[in-house]
Amino acid sequence: MGIGGVAACRAGVKEESALAWNQNVVYLSTDQNNKLFMTKVAILLAGFTSFLQNGALATEPPRGSLLELHSCELYAGGCVVSSEETLDGRYMLQAWSFTGGTFAGTDLAGLNVALLQASSDNLASSKAKPGQAVAYLPQAATDAQRQALLAWVKSQQPGLTRIQTRTVRLELRAKGNSYLVSAGPYLSVATAPIESCDNGSCGEALWYSPRSANSVFSVAVNHSSMANEPMLKLEWKDAGKRSVFLAKFGEPGAGRNVYVTTADLCGTKGNLF
Repeated sequence: MGIGGVAACRAGVKEESALAWNQNVVYLSTDQNNKLFMTKVAILLAGFTSFLQNGALATEPPRGSLLELHSCELYAGGCVVSSEETLDGRYMLQAWSFTGGTFAGTDLAGLNVALLQASSDNLASSKAKPGQAVAYLPQAATDAQRQALLAWVKSQQPGLTRIQTRTVRLELRAKGNSYLVSAGPYLSVATAPIESCDNGSCGEALWYSPRSANSVFSVAVNHSSMANEPMLKLEWKDAGKRSVFLAKFGEPGAGRNVYVTTADLCGTKGNLF
């Protein structure tokens, strides 16, 4: 091969082996640029890994515990349920306590939110008209967190379009074997475990399930409850009914709407909130 042929061959090898980023295509580098090439690849891989990790965290669904109070019996005999269906069940309180997850790009861990609802229908029924509601947002949260909580509540009740809001001191906690909910001077609820009450008469059964999405749930007794909400023109006091759902939601790998005992629901932790 002549001098011209050797020179042309070397030029061709050099051209093909040059480092180039052209339309996102990477060509092999010469030995002298290997370090630069590997550095760029490492940076790209690190950035891609970070993107995947942040994306996974950003889409982690909310999870936690739910207390849902109704103005009718949930676990009772057929006669009781039939008598209440046309007259009772017009009010419902839902209170969520978040242990993790995000919504609308906001971390909800450690936050609480509650929704008081009134309708002309029995809200224990999945076919009930949603009526109107007031959402109670925690005063300790930031504006962004309150907006995310409200958006999440709306996602749980897509048919509910009339929602007013209050920012209050909101508390959900366990006290012994009871669960307590309070929202300023407007709401207070105390439960008792159904196992501590009478076993009931023959023919009693579970007639409803929680209106909010859940993994597992149980029924508890409304030891005492009060709702005084001028926005809904509502004064509601009740006690002694098996009218409370306790539930967990967003549990990884769990089923949906599975009924268990209160002891099974609380597990080794001993309480929900």
